[in-house]
Amino acid sequence: MQAINRSKVLRIVLLFILLISLSACVATPATQASDPYQGTITVSGAFALYPMMQRWAEEFHNLHPGVQFDISAGGAGEGMTDVLSGAVDIGMISRDTTSDEVTKGAYGIAVTKDGVFPTINE
Repeated sequence: MQAINRSKVLRIVLLFILLISLSACVATPATQASDPYQGTITVSGAFALYPMMQRWAEEFHNLHPGVQFDISAGGAGEGMTDVLSGAVDIGMISRDTTSDEVTKGAYGIAVTKDGVFPTINE
């Protein structure tokens, strides 16, 4: 049996999470015929991921106007707390998940890498 590439597994899991989130959206029978994706996806968490999540939401909304996004940036800790409590659909965190968080049902999916560049003024 051939070993599965980790990045391929992560992409599949990310797609699965997106589909699960979209299936949680509420649809009315009248609007469902035109676009099966309806409702609101709530997201909170890391400031570092906020601009990218905003961009993804805009692009997804262009494809599926019936889906709204409620995105707030309050820090990685808030994103994890909110998603574990069921307050949001997706929690953005800019760190690894802890073993305690994994025990509670959380799992992380890497969607990007960021870099920090120090800048010094004269």
